[in-house]
Amino acid sequence: MRSLEARLADAVPGNYYAELRTHGPSPEAAQWLHAPQTQRSFGSVVPRFLYRFHLAPLIPAQDYDGRAFVARSSCSRPLPAMET
Repeated sequence: MRSLEARLADAVPGNYYAELRTHGPSPEAAQWLHAPQTQRSFGSVVPRFLYRFHLAPLIPAQDYDGRAFVARSSCSRPLPAMET
């Protein structure tokens, strides 16, 4: 099953924010917003390089007010040590 992020990345290239609290979406959009989807699961319990295999269920209109998508990101790295 494809994740919500993968479907949105195919539909809208680049970075974006999608408002999900909109009133009166089209019938197709309303059906999609209330249908069960999956999303990538992030957090301290998800291994760094295996995150793409961890999916969690959601219903966009019930679980979120909006979705922000960043098309490309880089690995995290520690900040330089501060002198005291």
